[in-house]
Amino acid sequence: GAGRQRDANYTNLLTDAALSRLVAHRPRLEALLLMQCARLTDDGLAALHGCACLRRLNLAMCTGVTERGVAALIDALPALDDLELAGCSRVRLDVPALSAKFERFVELSEDADGLDAVQG
Repeated sequence: GAGRQRDANYTNLLTDAALSRLVAHRPRLEALLLMQCARLTDDGLAALHGCACLRRLNLAMCTGVTERGVAALIDALPALDDLELAGCSRVRLDVPALSAKFERFVELSEDADGLDAVQG
């Protein structure tokens, strides 16, 4: 619904602290588009753990996040059913202990990073 989606597309200025402030004011977000937020890290993803309504998250080209931060996010958000990680060069899906967490989202492609579409 209105007010339940935020788009930070092309926001290279978005920091972990800024994301924490955003979700503190909008905890019922259902979708969050954070493409190309290069300054976002796993600490910023942790701020999303309280967004129980979050169903769609686009982290394409967020090169500061890792598979550990994304895996913790998946654990914290059972409603999440659409996750985009294209171009997240630090997210490795081949870590055995974490691969099961990504299983429901992963569609591997022939792209160099193997993450053309990572979503449910």
